[in-house]
Amino acid sequence: MTQAISPIRVVVCGTTFGQTYLSGIAMLPGEFRLAGILARGSDFARQCAQRYRVPLYTSVDELPDEIQAACVVVRSSILGGAGTKLAMALLERGIHVLQEQPVHHEDLSQLLLAARKNQCQYQLNGFYPDIPSVAQFIEAARSVLAQRKPLFVDAACSVHVLYPLIDILGKSLGRLRPWFFTLHPADSEGLGPLTCLTGRIAGLPLTLRVQNQFDPADPDNHLHLFHQISLGTQGGTLTLLDSHGQIMWQPRMFMKRRDDGILDLSVAQASLALPASTIVDTTVAPTYNEILTRIWPQAAARALLRFHQTIQEKRQNPVMNQYLLSAAKAWVELGTELGVPHEIAAKDTLPLAIQHIIPLTPQHWKTRL
Repeated sequence: MTQAISPIRVVVCGTTFGQTYLSGIAMLPGEFRLAGILARGSDFARQCAQRYRVPLYTSVDELPDEIQAACVVVRSSILGGAGTKLAMALLERGIHVLQEQPVHHEDLSQLLLAARKNQCQYQLNGFYPDIPSVAQFIEAARSVLAQRKPLFVDAACSVHVLYPLIDILGKSLGRLRPWFFTLHPADSEGLGPLTCLTGRIAGLPLTLRVQNQFDPADPDNHLHLFHQISLGTQGGTLTLLDSHGQIMWQPRMFMKRRDDGILDLSVAQASLALPASTIVDTTVAPTYNEILTRIWPQAAARALLRFHQTIQEKRQNPVMNQYLLSAAKAWVELGTELGVPHEIAAKDTLPLAIQHIIPLTPQHWKTRL
């Protein structure tokens, strides 16, 4: 008879994006039991602890010995936060750690060593590969690359989600090396919200646009985009329109010439019978409210399930650890090439609904032809 496994007693460190992990843990009562919140002691942190009916701790030293795991959802040292020190202190106590990205590769190396020394698990969570649209893009990319040669990557993102972009590309392409990045700075008159770079990722030509901006008074807002990625291949181009949006496939147009070299446009060809573009999944994109309350918590829950499995298996994964180190190093090099984000003082502007841009019916596009 199989013995039932007790839920792992876990604390969440941080109550901003940590709210997502709190919701994710609540989805997994068989795997985890929330045993506390570790935060600075703000009024909101106390409210979160009261809402989940758990103790609020303000230091690692306060944690009882029964705590087995922790989700560190606090900015790491490279972003000026205490996340790296928190993770290290937890590992030194033999507490398994799942840490939200990003982390400097040198810090990551020390954290992995500490995990091995203290016989516990450490995982760095890229988060966005567990968003359904991104996960589907990664799966579709692998399918395309199993059939056609890759040619290029064209991508855009906000600096807020730059590490996840690296992670998405690594998982889609199967590797990250070799890589390099070259900045193409604009002059003062041409300076806009997007900074352009070129280079290579997994050896493929890369063009990249990054919104390298943030508002210090409101750092979690004013993003123009999350992720947009196009993977060009000999068979066509696969595009992720948005991290939470749809995926489009565009087969390459191929017109076969006659034996005499003439291009006869009247001849039917199988390759020209393909739709010029196809939305892979026609599911309506979620609202931002759904993203915050359902999509993100579910993504955290998926990461937590993998974390739970590694804890149960009680073994390190050197292949995954090496990949994480490569992703972190690529992110640091890309960030160094980009430079410090430009500070902006953005005005609060309400977003536009699609109904205010174009009618929902295509009647105005119809012509007598």
